[in-house]
Amino acid sequence: MTETTYNCEHTCKGQCQALDVALQREKEAILLYGQFRDECEYPDVKAMLNNLILRQQKTLHMIEDTMQTLHSRFEVLDQIQESFET
Repeated sequence: MTETTYNCEHTCKGQCQALDVALQREKEAILLYGQFRDECEYPDVKAMLNNLILRQQKTLHMIEDTMQTLHSRFEVLDQIQESFET
């Protein structure tokens, strides 16, 4: 497996690259596990894959919530900064 290197820009203005990558990977994992589950005929494996999908969905929601929180914080910081500039 090839390893991809990501560099943090440390700007986080608007969007965090780490969260973007994590969000994309979680979505890909959910799709992959879903494909395996749909093709699988063994009930125990299907159940385990369903559990993995549910876990990945929870993680996906956590990442989305964190992204929304960061976005809200940056909006507030922008408003504060603008109030000093006017």
